[in-house]
Amino acid sequence: MAFTEPPDPGHARTLDELVAQLRLLKTWAGGPSYAQIAERVNRLWTAAGRPPGERTARTTVADCFKTGRARPNTDLVLAVVEVLHPAPGYVAAWQEMLRVVRSRAEAATFVQAQLGLPEAIPHFTGRRAELARLSAVLGDAVGGQVAAIAGMAGVGKTGLAVHAAHELLRTGRFDNALFVNLRGFHPDPGRPPVDPAAVLDSFLRLLGVPGHAVPADLPGKQRLYRERSAGRRLLVVLDNARGEDEVRPLLPDERGGPVLVTSRTALSGLSGAVHVRLDVLDPDEAVAYLRRTVGAERVDREPGVARRIAAELGNLPLALTLAALRMTAPAHRSWRLADHLERLEQRRAHLRLDNAVDASISLSYDQLGEPEQRALRLLALHPGADLDAYGIAALAGAGLAEATRTADRLAAASLVRRRGADRLELHDLVRAFGLARAQDEDVSAGRRAALARLLDYYAFAAVTAMDRYAPRVREHLPRVPDPGLPIPPLADRAEAAAWLDAERANLVGVGVHGVASGHAGLLSRILFRYLQTGGYLSEALVLHTSAAESADPVARGHALVSLAATHGQVGRYEAATRSAGQALDCFRGAEDRWGECRALGTLGAIASWDADFARSAGFLREALALAREVGDRSGERTALTNLGYVHGRLGRSAEALEFHERALTIDQQVGDPSDTGRTLLNIGDTHLRSGRHAEARGYFRRATAIAEQAGDRDLHVEALLCLADASAELGRTDHARATHECALAMAVDLGSLHQAARAHTGLARALTALGDPVRARHHWLAARDHHRELGLPEPAEITAGVGGAVTAGG
Repeated sequence: MAFTEPPDPGHARTLDELVAQLRLLKTWAGGPSYAQIAERVNRLWTAAGRPPGERTARTTVADCFKTGRARPNTDLVLAVVEVLHPAPGYVAAWQEMLRVVRSRAEAATFVQAQLGLPEAIPHFTGRRAELARLSAVLGDAVGGQVAAIAGMAGVGKTGLAVHAAHELLRTGRFDNALFVNLRGFHPDPGRPPVDPAAVLDSFLRLLGVPGHAVPADLPGKQRLYRERSAGRRLLVVLDNARGEDEVRPLLPDERGGPVLVTSRTALSGLSGAVHVRLDVLDPDEAVAYLRRTVGAERVDREPGVARRIAAELGNLPLALTLAALRMTAPAHRSWRLADHLERLEQRRAHLRLDNAVDASISLSYDQLGEPEQRALRLLALHPGADLDAYGIAALAGAGLAEATRTADRLAAASLVRRRGADRLELHDLVRAFGLARAQDEDVSAGRRAALARLLDYYAFAAVTAMDRYAPRVREHLPRVPDPGLPIPPLADRAEAAAWLDAERANLVGVGVHGVASGHAGLLSRILFRYLQTGGYLSEALVLHTSAAESADPVARGHALVSLAATHGQVGRYEAATRSAGQALDCFRGAEDRWGECRALGTLGAIASWDADFARSAGFLREALALAREVGDRSGERTALTNLGYVHGRLGRSAEALEFHERALTIDQQVGDPSDTGRTLLNIGDTHLRSGRHAEARGYFRRATAIAEQAGDRDLHVEALLCLADASAELGRTDHARATHECALAMAVDLGSLHQAARAHTGLARALTALGDPVRARHHWLAARDHHRELGLPEPAEITAGVGGAVTAGG
C-alpha cells in the first residue's frame, strides 16, 4: 500500500482512531519494525540529552500501536512520529491532536448518574401504545430484560423513557431506579460520550460500595455491579446511548432487574432486547400537546391553524416544544396563532430551522461518514415521498450494495424512517436540514447531476415495467436509453405491477419536477395505460397536466391526449374534447401520423361517451383509416370496438357485433387482457340492448373475471355496472342491488363521479323495485348531485325518480 502524503491525525476523534493513524504513518514510512523504531527514538533522545535510564524498548514502542488503551504515552508517541516523519509542522499537528484526544478521554470520565429518576416530563402527551408495550415488557420482567427505544432527534425518547419509568415505579414493582445520561449525542463537543467504566464507578457508589472497594479495571467493575444488582428490585435507565458498546458493560446479568435504553441508533446488536421504534406524534396528539402548552383557549379559537402549525413542525415533539416556548413568551403572547404559522412557513420556505432543532439533527449528521452525509443531502433533493435502495443508487451514482449499506446506516442513525422492509422516507425537518446542507456543501452542478440520474432511472425503470405490464402498448412506448444504473427485477407483469404501485407517487412527483428536462412528457406517455387501468385519476391529471407544458409539440400532444382521456373517464366531456382537439393540432403541426390517429380515436371515444354518436362515428372512421395506413394495430383495434359501441347505441346490432369481433381478433393476437375485457363488455352491451339479457350477462361476467385477474380497476367497476344492469333486466333485483353497491364503493375509491352516478342510479332503481323509496331517494339525490357537479344535463329518469320518491315518501 503506497501513500503520497502522510496520514492526517486531524481525522481522528478518539484515541483508537489516532492509533489507527499512527499505524498508517508506520506503513507510509516504509514499515520499519518496532525494534528499528525504538532504536531511532533512543538515538533522538540521546541527542536531546536524555539520560540512558529513559531509553525505550521494543515492547514499549509496540504498545503505542495497540488500541483499547486508556491513556496514551504522549511523550513516546510524539517521538515515534518524529522519527517516522520529522517535519516540525507535522509533529506539531500530532501534539495538538494528542492534547484534544486526551481531554476528550478525561471528559468522558465525568458522569452524573443518579439514584432515582429525573422529574416527570411536563405536558407529556400520547404514546399510549408505546407505554403499554414498555409496561408489558418491563413490568413483570425477570432476568435483566432490556427494552431499547430508538428514534430520530427530538422525537421524545427521553421523555417517553422517564414517563414510563415513573409509571413503573408507581406500580410498586421496583424499589428504585438508576438513571444516567450516556451523552451519546451531546451538543457540546467538550462533553463526549461517557466512559462505561466511569458509569459503573458511579453506579457502584450509589449502590453503597465505598470508593476504596471499587475495582480499578472495567471487568472488575462489571463483576461487582452484577453482584450488587442481583436480586434487587432495581430499574436501570440508560439514556442517550451512542451504541451497543457503551451499553453492554452496564447491563445486569440474569439475576438483575430490567433496563430501559434510549438511542438515536437502532441497537440491534443487543441480544434479547425488545426494540421500540418511536415516531413523531400523530396529528391529534400534536394538537393536544399544543393545547396543554400554549393554552386550550388559544388553540380552540383557531383549531385549524393549530393543526397546520403542528404539520409545519412535522409533529416532532422537540420542534413543538420550541414553538410553544416562543408562543408563550411575553413578547409573543399577543400574536395570533395565524401569525406564528406565517412565521414558520416563511422560515421553512428559506430552509431555516429553529437553532435547537438544527443542532439536534446536526449531532446525528456529524456522526455519519462522508458517504452517508452526502447521501442524506441527496435524499433531501428527491421530489417524491419515499424511495428504496435503487433510488439511492441513482441519486448517488453508486452500486446497489453500497446504496443498501448507506440506507441501513441512515436508518440505524434514525435520520430516515423505514416504511416496510425496503423503503425509506425523510421527516420534513430532516429534509429541510438536508436541503440546507446540500446548498451549503454541494455545488449546483452536482445537485443537478444527481437529479438527472434519478429522473433517467425512473424513466428507464418505468418503461421496462410497462413493457411487462401492458405488452400491447409496447410498440408505442417511447425509446428510453439505459442510463447504466441498477433497476429492480421486473421479469413479469406481477413484479412490474408491484413496482409501479410502490413507486406511483414518486413517478408522478419526478414527472412534475421534470417538465423542463422532458421527463414529464416521457413519464406521461409511459404511465398513461397504468394510471388509466388502475383508476389513479388524480395522479393522472397531475402528471398529464404538467406534461402538457412540454416545449416539444409531440410530447405536448401525447400529454393532451392522455389528459383528454382522463377527463373523459370522469365524465368531464367538454374539457376532454378541448384537450383532444389541442392534441390533434399539435400532431398535425408536427406531421406525426400516429399521434394524429391517437387524437382522432380519443375524440371519437369522448363523443360516444357524451352520446353524440354521429360525430363519434366520423372521428372513429377517420382514426380507423389512419391506423391501417400507418400499421397501428392497437389504434385499429380501439377504433373498431368503439365503432361497434356506436353502432350498438344506434340500434345496429349486427354491424356492432361485426366490429367487436374484428377487434376481439386483434385483442387475442396481441394478448392484452384489459383490451379483451373491454371488447367483451362492448359485445355484452350490444346483446343487452338487443334484449338478449342472458347472453349479455355471460359476457359481463367474463369481463369482470378478466378485470379482477388483470388488476384493471377501471374495467372492473365498468363491468360490475354492466353486470348489475343485466341482473336487473333478468329480474334478479337483489343481485343487481348488491353488485351496484360494490361498483359504487369502487367508483368512490377511484374518484370517478360519472361511474358513481351510474351506480347511484342503479341502486335507486333496485331499491324502488324492492319497495324501499326512502333509501331510493337518497341514491336519486346523489345521482343528481353528481350530474350537476360534472356539469351534465340531468336525465329525465333522475328527475322523475327524485319526484316519485318524494311522493312515495309522503
